[in-house]
Amino acid sequence: MHYQVNKEKRDLRIDFIRGVVMVILLLVHLEIFSWFNFIVWERIGLISGAEGFVIVSGYVLGLVHKKINLKTGFKSSALRLFERSAQLYKINLFIVVIIIALSALPFIDLTVITTFKNWSNGQVYELFPNRNEIWYRTIANILLLRNSPHQIQILGLYCILLLGTPIAIWLFNQGKAKWVCAICIIIYFFNMSYPIRITQAQFEYAFPLLSWQILYIFGLTFGYFKEEITLKLSSKNYHYIVFFSGLMTFGFMLLAWNSPNNAFPPNVNLGWIEANTFNDLHYRFFDKSKLGILRLVNYACFLTFIYWCLTYFWRPIKIIFGWLLIPLGQASLYVFIMHLLFIVMVEAITQFSDVKPTFQASSIWFNTLLHASCIFGLWVMVKKKVLFKYVPR
Repeated sequence: MHYQVNKEKRDLRIDFIRGVVMVILLLVHLEIFSWFNFIVWERIGLISGAEGFVIVSGYVLGLVHKKINLKTGFKSSALRLFERSAQLYKINLFIVVIIIALSALPFIDLTVITTFKNWSNGQVYELFPNRNEIWYRTIANILLLRNSPHQIQILGLYCILLLGTPIAIWLFNQGKAKWVCAICIIIYFFNMSYPIRITQAQFEYAFPLLSWQILYIFGLTFGYFKEEITLKLSSKNYHYIVFFSGLMTFGFMLLAWNSPNNAFPPNVNLGWIEANTFNDLHYRFFDKSKLGILRLVNYACFLTFIYWCLTYFWRPIKIIFGWLLIPLGQASLYVFIMHLLFIVMVEAITQFSDVKPTFQASSIWFNTLLHASCIFGLWVMVKKKVLFKYVPR
């Protein structure tokens, strides 16, 4: 039943978690209300898929580049990281240019990915350049990552984080890992008190670099020093940590079910916390864009507990869910890029961008079918390797 570790092969538990993250991101970006929303809309805790995308990416890079540093040296590692960052940057530019070109066609409506609607006040934000804008300003905004679909903005964050990764790894090699972690903590708390969008790129409205770097750096550190951390952590202490994480995860889940979010039917709100108190608590400690401190704690506990569950109950979990989630996790970048197609297709069917997503008994089963079809459609595309020659994975 336990997961069997093979150092020569990739860790399927991580692929599984990445698959979960990809599914959550797809479901959240397809803004229709289905039964899946009772899981992915901050119901299993005050967390989202974005945190998982960042921290797991850092963790995997830490694992991979520790091996590269030992085998071929720091220079080879740094070059690969720069190449990956350049690849993601070019992907961003290519997607934006394609969307601008397709938007010019009269029979294609891409409003769902060229705008962002704030459902709390109904305001719509234009994410792409106005056709009347001066051409050189348009080009500058595209090159500076100031125009892109909000559904893939996190790629811009990842691109910038990759550029700074060689510095962190060089310091790791100099025995300065504690310095790296201490600096990223200081930067995080500084940005909590004095928010700055340092790059002015569009992704920083949702994922401010100086706040979100803490997830990536800690993931990178744990990946790079996985063996050292594992050796220092006794079995007894590990199980204490898991027990605490499981208890906290359950507590955060109960807290989440007190959310006054009126998109859900009233009878699913536990009602233990008054609405204004909950909203104030959420804004101060769990806000997503600021990456509130308790949101970090929630995610750390959740990830620790889930990883333990995957380790000790791997066989049944793999049989039930692995066939779907592992392939999606192994091709996570491909899935992340291609999910834009499904957003556009579902918008064409439902016009979901015009209606605030809320629980409706008359449509919830149809919406659930749409969500499930999109997940399965991406899985089929991965298994059939559709456009694998052109779309990076």
